Amino acid sequence: MKRVCAFLLSAVMVSALAGCGAKPSDDPEASATEPQTTQTQTTQAETIAADVNDRLDKALTDARFEGIVQISKGGSVIYQYAQGDDDNGKPLTIDASMPIGSVSKQFCAACILFLCEQNVLSVEDTLDKYYPDYKHGKELTVKNLLNMSSGLRNYLELVEPSMFGEDEWENTTAITKTIFEQEFRFEPGKDYEYSNSNYFLLAQIVEKASGIAYHKFLREQFFEPLGMTHTGFVEEIAKDTAWASALSAEELKKDYFYLPGLTKGAGDVVSNAEDMDKWMRGLSGGKILSAEGFRQMTENVNPNSAEEYGYGLWHMTYGGVGHVGQIPPSFGAVDYLNTERDVYLFAVSNTGRGMSTVQDIPQTLLSVLLEQ
Repeated sequence: MKRVCAFLLSAVMVSALAGCGAKPSDDPEASATEPQTTQTQTTQAETIAADVNDRLDKALTDARFEGIVQISKGGSVIYQYAQGDDDNGKPLTIDASMPIGSVSKQFCAACILFLCEQNVLSVEDTLDKYYPDYKHGKELTVKNLLNMSSGLRNYLELVEPSMFGEDEWENTTAITKTIFEQEFRFEPGKDYEYSNSNYFLLAQIVEKASGIAYHKFLREQFFEPLGMTHTGFVEEIAKDTAWASALSAEELKKDYFYLPGLTKGAGDVVSNAEDMDKWMRGLSGGKILSAEGFRQMTENVNPNSAEEYGYGLWHMTYGGVGHVGQIPPSFGAVDYLNTERDVYLFAVSNTGRGMSTVQDIPQTLLSVLLEQ
């Protein structure tokens, strides 16, 4: 329960999310509770046996999972699953782009480590370097933000939708002011508490240190070099739904998280299975950071964190790392990287059950795949 609650993008302002079972079959004679036929396939070389594929399908069916799952191993996609409908009532396809919530935090952490490797900043920098007027600036470091040891309150528990409009600068200014008006929950560096405020501020530090807008930085340094052509940001969807066609106009009106800057650095990325595989392999394979930079992300964990939270990643089952996230009211996602076993997994769901429907997917599927 601790982990489920900790990683909600908002634990206070979001109403209870409605749970959904499997959607009915298109067959008019089928039972109303009968699941649709799943879209599963392997690409490139067939690297798992048919019976293992069937067991993976069954594990997801038993979990009543609706959404998208992809697993790659040894440089090939070995398993894909698409079940349910998108927000427009059309069957989900494996290439659909959807919000990934707090999975976005690893992108922000990678920006910081990238700039560290360019000698532009250091994780030991204190916040007064970037926020000279912040009264506690000398007490906090960039590292405190990265590993959730800052003691900063979660801004999503403090703000009201009425505070925000369509101007990103005004929105981020209001949020920053709100964060800095609060006192610490604990002495920085002495405890652990998950807070979206940490990564919201880190995104701004990327801008201040690089002189480049955060989203432009991500595109130029990460998305474009890796060929991530189906990846963007939540506030862009309303302007151009073509690249994220799984979302409807009605969905975009449901929540203020889609306003400019509201989830910046903390939960702003929209992506699909193919692009997330490119990202995970690029991040862990030396295309984004050096081996030392990736090691820091995964091993410099907060010693007070039960989840062993590092820099935008926490330790997960079978020796892997990853993150979960959600964008209310509909989306939950998880990614999983295991460089030792060369296994990469991504899952996303739009059923409104949030992280509860995705957080156990790595354990559920890898127990089948790795213990056959």
